Amino acid sequence: MDFLPVWQQHKIDLLLFLRKQTKDQSLVDDLLQVTFIKASQKWSQLQQSDKAKAWLMQIARNSVIDFFRKGKQQKEALDKLMLAPLQEEENTWNEFQENLANYIPEAIQLLPEKYREAVYLTEIEGLSQKELAQRLGISYSGAKSRVQRGKQKLKEVILECCLVETDSYGNILKYGPRPEKTKPCETDCSPGK
Repeated sequence: MDFLPVWQQHKIDLLLFLRKQTKDQSLVDDLLQVTFIKASQKWSQLQQSDKAKAWLMQIARNSVIDFFRKGKQQKEALDKLMLAPLQEEENTWNEFQENLANYIPEAIQLLPEKYREAVYLTEIEGLSQKELAQRLGISYSGAKSRVQRGKQKLKEVILECCLVETDSYGNILKYGPRPEKTKPCETDCSPGK
């Protein structure tokens, strides 16, 4: 007896059974494929052809159980893996933030005066851009523009002396002195300084 005709005969019943087990259609398709592979590999072990449907249903049931069991084990392992490094990295990240926070005001001092004042007042003193506009006697859009240009110039100052690695979202992963500085830097961005 060939496997494919028997599979085709019972495929709809298997599909309905798997849909009852999970509502995720892509998961149903995956489980049906796993069942097909397991059944085709073990087809020669089937002793009685009249029990093919029950045999296929049992393979499908076992595939569902295996999937959810592995999923739970993988989730538990992933949780353990994720929690341990977070506890260790939390202290490192706090130290990293503190070191970088100490360097930024120093780098702001290297900006031209109008940008230095705008960036310092908004980023260090915490003024809103609207408050900055009032304090400096300029328009709100002028204040926004000045802060934006100041931040861009600050970035240029930092990148001139420091090597900064970021992830794809722009989060800083690490930083340090640039080994191939084109000119002497007026400030030191070494971590732990």
